[in-house]
Amino acid sequence: MSERIVSRRDFLRASMAAGTAAAISAMPAGLTYAQEQAFLNYWTGWSGFEFDVLQGLVDQFNEEHENSYVNMTTVFGQYEKVLTAIAGGNPPDVVSAVWLHQLVQIASQGALTPLTAYAEAAGIDGSEYFPQLWENWWYNGELWGLMCTSNARVLAFSPPALAELGVSEAPTSIDELDEVAQAFEIIDADGNIERVGLLPANLTWWAHVFGGGLYDEDSGTITANDPANVAALEWMAGYWERLGPEKVAAFTSGFGDYLSTQNPFFVGKEGFKQVGEWFIQFQKKFAPDLEMDMIAAPYPDGGRPNCTTFGGSVFTIPTGVINPDAAWEFIRWLSEDENMGEFCFNIQNIPPKVGAATAERFVSDHRFQLALDLLNGPNAFGPAKIPVNDFYNSRLGEAETSVKAGMLSAQEALDRVAEEVQRELDMAMM
Repeated sequence: MSERIVSRRDFLRASMAAGTAAAISAMPAGLTYAQEQAFLNYWTGWSGFEFDVLQGLVDQFNEEHENSYVNMTTVFGQYEKVLTAIAGGNPPDVVSAVWLHQLVQIASQGALTPLTAYAEAAGIDGSEYFPQLWENWWYNGELWGLMCTSNARVLAFSPPALAELGVSEAPTSIDELDEVAQAFEIIDADGNIERVGLLPANLTWWAHVFGGGLYDEDSGTITANDPANVAALEWMAGYWERLGPEKVAAFTSGFGDYLSTQNPFFVGKEGFKQVGEWFIQFQKKFAPDLEMDMIAAPYPDGGRPNCTTFGGSVFTIPTGVINPDAAWEFIRWLSEDENMGEFCFNIQNIPPKVGAATAERFVSDHRFQLALDLLNGPNAFGPAKIPVNDFYNSRLGEAETSVKAGMLSAQEALDRVAEEVQRELDMAMM
């Protein structure tokens, strides 16, 4: 009888049914395991229906590539697991649960495999990509990853909900936003929040909207305490001060799952929600009867109109993996226009490639077109390309929390961030 090769998929199915050792011992005579097939562990941050969409592409890749098999696992909500695995020398073969703001810091620690030579050999030179995205994947002369999706920040709202307040036009200034947001609020006699207009979050975005910045590349200076950043954080924390930090905490503790029909925006508990273009698909899936529109962030005098921050998940290959060539082929395949476009359309993310992103099926939705225009506008900002940016991002988050809780003033908190992060950056650059 001629020898037959057992595919990786068949082997895994057998292993799951009876345990790896038992499966091997039970294999009939004449069957051998295909040792030449590369088995790739892939960790992703996508979950729910987005994971399912991506799984469909992973299955397609496996069907088309006899010499590779990709096993995908979500680490949604466990992102620290990725950094721990990479630091511990036991990483997966491919990781897309690396955020753009983390990429340079992880790469600078020697934890990622540069993709420069792979990209050059494949003829990938960045000409098909949006330049601001392509540029953000480079550091110290090396390409460290590729994104198959990207995002731009916007505000979502329901026009009928605003119409009930007598508001016919969406706000364009911070003063108008505050007025509409407060009109939307419902607070009972005891100060308990039943409905909120806005809970501003993500200082990185609002700092830029207010006209600030986080890093001066020319001087190598951390500018967390730029006056515009301080003003942005004071404005954000003003909502907590007025509503009461304890009341806000009690209100938000009752929020339903973000990725569900019980998302607080979908059930009418929030008037405005900070999201990205991905929320289009969320609304279609979880609140199809809700009329939803999107706007750029309203801005104050001296601020930036049509301002957004961009980011997303970066596909990377950790250092020391067994099959980097096979890992690269998976990333390259996902980056093909057809595959990238299919994934992005079904989760309504912006494809990083110009051709895919400007296809009619995307831009026919004016909300998506808005996000695309913001991404390519003069006031679109990516993360600082410094080897301590993940640390910086964490410190900004801690400062935001402290100020909202009334523990520190915005000036005090951002002075501390500037001092701490500058010290870390100076050490990293030695």
